[in-house]
Amino acid sequence: MTNMLACPSCGLDKTESIVHRGSYILRCAACGEMIVATSFMAMLDSDHQCSAFIDPGPGKCPSPEMLVARGPFRQIATAISAAASDGTLIRLISDVRD
Repeated sequence: MTNMLACPSCGLDKTESIVHRGSYILRCAACGEMIVATSFMAMLDSDHQCSAFIDPGPGKCPSPEMLVARGPFRQIATAISAAASDGTLIRLISDVRD
């Protein structure tokens, strides 16, 4: 893997997925620099399992009480969109199933 998504500010290649209003953003987990963004609508047709939390900030783990929704992305997208519509940052965390 190349460092195509490495942060231009600090060089770290660890990212976090954020929803802000109508945008889906990859953010640097170390310094919070926005690396790349697309429309949240581009993500809506996915069955990928994830959890959505109110974002506690770059590199910080959200607490359980910050949970907005959990499940297949296409089923929880409305809840994510509603929570992000006022400018609240929503962190998406992949739920890996064994």
